[in-house]
Amino acid sequence: MVESAWDQPVDVDRAVKEIHEWKPDLVTMVHCDTPTGALNSEAVKQVGKACSKSDTLFYVDVVSSAGAVPVDVSGWNIDIGLLGSQKAFSCEPSLSIITVSAKAWKQIEKVGYTGYDAILPFKSVKETGVFPYTPLWSGLDALNVQLKTTFGAKNQLVRQVYDRHEEVAQYCRNRIQNMGLTLWWNNEHASLSSASVTAVRVPSNTTWEELDQKLRKEGVVFGGSYGQTTNALFRVGHMGSQADLETVKYALDVLEKIVSKK
Repeated sequence: MVESAWDQPVDVDRAVKEIHEWKPDLVTMVHCDTPTGALNSEAVKQVGKACSKSDTLFYVDVVSSAGAVPVDVSGWNIDIGLLGSQKAFSCEPSLSIITVSAKAWKQIEKVGYTGYDAILPFKSVKETGVFPYTPLWSGLDALNVQLKTTFGAKNQLVRQVYDRHEEVAQYCRNRIQNMGLTLWWNNEHASLSSASVTAVRVPSNTTWEELDQKLRKEGVVFGGSYGQTTNALFRVGHMGSQADLETVKYALDVLEKIVSKK
């Protein structure tokens, strides 16, 4: 495992070196790290390139990035991409979605696993129209409608969607800094800030628990964090239908009112 500190970017050089030396069967990575709001696009590209030079499969979590920012599954050599219906697609948390490359299908067929949670039985669905078991039709219909409504029937609105996310994210970051608060990713690491979620350092004169309680009393809910970053940062989500200037402005107005009283 190649690790980096929570407030540092991925050590791409070390990751690539380990892949070349160890030639693992599988490498996993997160594109947008939701707990810290880090968007690792360049790192994913480089790690994917390293994996493509061997039989190593590249498994990437794009749960909180797909639909909010560009994700080049083929260009970044992502063999299995994991996403869900509830984030930037703004549907119910009812569907787990994966992308599968030709390279991954070869390995899946080689292993031949056909259990209840297997991917292999889904390979023929497009041709036969028959699922291995009854799918959640309502979830599939909802996702289909949402994709056509948001991105266009021929994906012609995708650039507008990405631009909207970036506009709202930039507004959020500017407002946060104008309040005197500190972004988790700033200065030399500012480019890591995701367009789908902004991580903010908890002010030194309060705790996340106290701030969270005050926000909830005003009807605003932000996300806390986990592990080593518990009480160190909180997150403002602005993905999917919440990538809306008026919605984010309202939430940040409440936050500013609270922090200005300190």
